[in-house]
Amino acid sequence: MKADPSNKKKLQPVLIIPGFMSSVLTVQSSSLQPSWKDQRIWLNITTLGFNHLKRGGKLQRNEDIRSRRQMLNDSNNDRDASIDSTLEHMHSEYLRQVECKNKWVQHMKLRDDSIGERKGVVVRALEGTAGALTESMSYVFGPVLKLLRSYGYEDGVNLDAAPYDWRIPPSTLESRDQYFTRTIKKIEVMYRDNDQTPVVILSHSMGCRASHYLFNFVLHTKGKDEGMKWLSKHIDCWVPVGAPHIGTPTSDFEGLVLARSFGSPPWLFPLEEEQTNTESSPPQSNEITIAQPKFQKATMPTSFLMQESALGIKIPSQRLNVQPFLKHVKHPYPVKLRIAIRLGKKLVFKSNHFTVSEDEPFIDFNDEAWLVPCPVDLVKAAHDYSTIQISIEKPGAVLRRKDSERYGCGILCPIRCIICLLKWLLCCPCAFLEKFCHCFSTGVQKGMNAGASVLGSSVVMGQSEPIQFGEALADIQTCNSDEEEGTRQTFNIQAVLRPFEVNDSLCQGIWSLLFYKYQQEQIKLSINVKWEPAFRSSSTEAVPLWERSRKYMPCDTNQLFNMEGMGNVPRLLDNSYLPDPIGPLSQSSWQPPPVKRVVSIYGINYPTEVSAVYRRNLKHIPNASNNKSSMKKSISSELEPTFVLDKDAILAKPISKTHAIKKGLIYETSNSPQKVTNADGTTTTEFKSGDGSVPYWSLQHCRTWIDRGPAKCDVTVHEIDSVEHRAILNDARFHKILLDLLGCG
Repeated sequence: MKADPSNKKKLQPVLIIPGFMSSVLTVQSSSLQPSWKDQRIWLNITTLGFNHLKRGGKLQRNEDIRSRRQMLNDSNNDRDASIDSTLEHMHSEYLRQVECKNKWVQHMKLRDDSIGERKGVVVRALEGTAGALTESMSYVFGPVLKLLRSYGYEDGVNLDAAPYDWRIPPSTLESRDQYFTRTIKKIEVMYRDNDQTPVVILSHSMGCRASHYLFNFVLHTKGKDEGMKWLSKHIDCWVPVGAPHIGTPTSDFEGLVLARSFGSPPWLFPLEEEQTNTESSPPQSNEITIAQPKFQKATMPTSFLMQESALGIKIPSQRLNVQPFLKHVKHPYPVKLRIAIRLGKKLVFKSNHFTVSEDEPFIDFNDEAWLVPCPVDLVKAAHDYSTIQISIEKPGAVLRRKDSERYGCGILCPIRCIICLLKWLLCCPCAFLEKFCHCFSTGVQKGMNAGASVLGSSVVMGQSEPIQFGEALADIQTCNSDEEEGTRQTFNIQAVLRPFEVNDSLCQGIWSLLFYKYQQEQIKLSINVKWEPAFRSSSTEAVPLWERSRKYMPCDTNQLFNMEGMGNVPRLLDNSYLPDPIGPLSQSSWQPPPVKRVVSIYGINYPTEVSAVYRRNLKHIPNASNNKSSMKKSISSELEPTFVLDKDAILAKPISKTHAIKKGLIYETSNSPQKVTNADGTTTTEFKSGDGSVPYWSLQHCRTWIDRGPAKCDVTVHEIDSVEHRAILNDARFHKILLDLLGCG
């Protein structure tokens, strides 16, 4: 039943604080794309001009087909002009959307400090309820707004929102946008315009952390006594929905180039203990200091790392003259070549393609490198990777010589002409048959090349002899035995590459692959090899994992980010979060909020990630010249992680009975034991899981606030069975709890 619109001022005013990525961002000004001013950059990306760049989309598939066709060395005269026209038209659209996407990324990304915006770009959150995402791509608060409006709530009167720029740390939200100061004023206006009725703060996900920070910001700016009076007067209750009070594990850092520049993800890092800066100055007189109780910690480490060492294979800056390898290539130029490196018998990795021409037959390397996982034991690594072999490849399946060389006028040319004439005069049917077979084999050869190129296959044009370097690996262990742990050892390899030559005196056509011989011409390639020992954890906790003979060690978030090359994240913790006097990772997370009533609502018994199992990735680090040639390549190489999920990991007993593992992610389930805090401070063991995004131990942390803190919190908890983190906002059970709380039920 709907409320009477005439009684709208009697309704409890509600202020919504959205979660991570749930506030609309707009472009206030931009020197990169002035036409985007006042446009929504998050989340209405289709209005900015691109929507088909997803992996596997039609434009991406067109680029794959087009690039493979361009790799063919055969003449384009026999190609379908209409097909090429369609490919080029879609290629133009692809380039336009790539340029648009690049500009979008430049608007969304922050500077290297993860705080400031790029030069010439100003992006801010959209004010009011319009700034809380309500659209189909991420509806979030749409159902809640619709529900409250149906009961007589009116935007800007007794219903409002406080969206924020979710990319930056909380301290920057205040210093740059005065977000918390403006939110305080908004609450005061809502209180005044609704007959001095206290406001209900309704927040979701990371918005709960922002709300908690807001309450302590009031105490910090107004002082303890005045701040408590203000909160008691203006805040009726706080309703955190799906709150990650002490963080949530996530494996998203693997691929997100944007998240690498954001300053807010550390706000959601899982906290195994209260994070404080021990070197900071003592609390000021207007700060609140609360005794530290014993809190429940995560049920297991939030990440595990398989014990592996690594080999760094690098081709240092050098120029290769590949002219000896081009004599078998049929015109037209240019030709695409690449280097392939084979370690041992099975592992092969390849460089990017280089375009060479007859006038400039050079390949320029600029420290192109690969990071190769290998066993911890160097003896086993030396056995698995005992040899290294270098080869040069081109797209296709058959190595063919130039027509000018195959039918060149050498010293035997007159004899060949006489034999050819006699062949036609003495046996014309045989000559026709031989010519037909030759044409047929040439056509098959062209078809093989075309098909193999489209499929991404390559043909070897030359290679080096296998180089034994297992002994060098074994020497590393001897050299490091008396040195400090973590020492890296480097040695150099000189590879001599010789091109293959087709012997026409034996055969022609597709069977020429069987008859290679080495030429005397050769080129030399220098390679650096560096060994990096396995990560060693200081933790002595038992690891509940077993996967054949593999071993795993617990790894904390900071260590993983440092090894991933994302050192800006730990620096952000040290420079922005820990020195913050309002304590986003301590006072405003672990400790009770200074409000009199908390009504926590969250979903349970949904499989929820609690940990991740990682292993090293065979990582390719392209050279700088290739990165500059294509923004697409630059972004993809930046996204390539050093560590990937170990999809073969298996849980050991008894953990396997209470948790599940899928593709390297460990989930708590409805069979997972949880220590639930009771009202009297005691704990009982119950079998539950989180809401699919936030683990149960983080959701139920609010139970530890009962009758604690400066306001002696009255905490009420509502657990909704089998509902997901975001879907709870559209759940009828949640709507009923909310309406009853607001007096609308």
